[in-house]
Amino acid sequence: MTLSTRQSITALSTLNLAMMVFATPHYEAAAAPSQVLDQRILKINTAGDHGSGFVIGPDSNGRCVIITAFHVIKVNAGGEPLFVQTPRGQKFSLSRSAFIVDEALDLAFTPAATCSNSLSIPFARASAITVSTRVHIKGYPLDQEQGAGASVAPATAAGRISQYSDKEGYDLSYDAPTRPGYSGGPVIDESSGELIAVHGMSDTVGDSQDVDSRERLRVGGRGVSAPLLHRFLRRHGFTMPRSDRAVCLVGVC
Repeated sequence: MTLSTRQSITALSTLNLAMMVFATPHYEAAAAPSQVLDQRILKINTAGDHGSGFVIGPDSNGRCVIITAFHVIKVNAGGEPLFVQTPRGQKFSLSRSAFIVDEALDLAFTPAATCSNSLSIPFARASAITVSTRVHIKGYPLDQEQGAGASVAPATAAGRISQYSDKEGYDLSYDAPTRPGYSGGPVIDESSGELIAVHGMSDTVGDSQDVDSRERLRVGGRGVSAPLLHRFLRRHGFTMPRSDRAVCLVGVC
């Protein structure tokens, strides 16, 4: 083997190694297809009906947490266990008392035993949450009830952000036609794959008492933004990764 040949092989090996290093995404779900994320959405069965949830992390200390909306688990205040299912066929129970809650924000979380079901996506920064951004809301609507013992598969509601205020409570609105059961599920930026919010409620027009009429009147949903969730978790010792995506402001990036 000549010197020039050895140099060429060495250069090619170095290039391949560099490609391997830089081609590996820092956040797994940034380019993950929707069906990969679907396998990690939790169905949380309660003493009433059910809601949705998800695992996020790891944080700066390698820990993950299970996130949902407070009102999802509120009905189990008597101490009944929460029964959790995943599309992968996993089933486990959680104690209601293990959750740390913020009733005003309608948020609840508990440390996860493992990060194996984590969405592994970064939290969007406030400056990156803009009106008209396309989002996906994932969860388990009540009208697709499969039963607590059956296999489960989440649904997806798609829409655009219609309002964002970065205030306390439901500070994010979107026109995705969400339904009861989605509560506690993630709101994900369709383009960047970042966590935008935790879904909290559906918006309807009118005040019809007829269930079918209310379904036809659903016009969108509201959620608690990722920045508010990030602050909530940080207050309790969990500092989650945030996006470092550049955001253009007034035409300047």
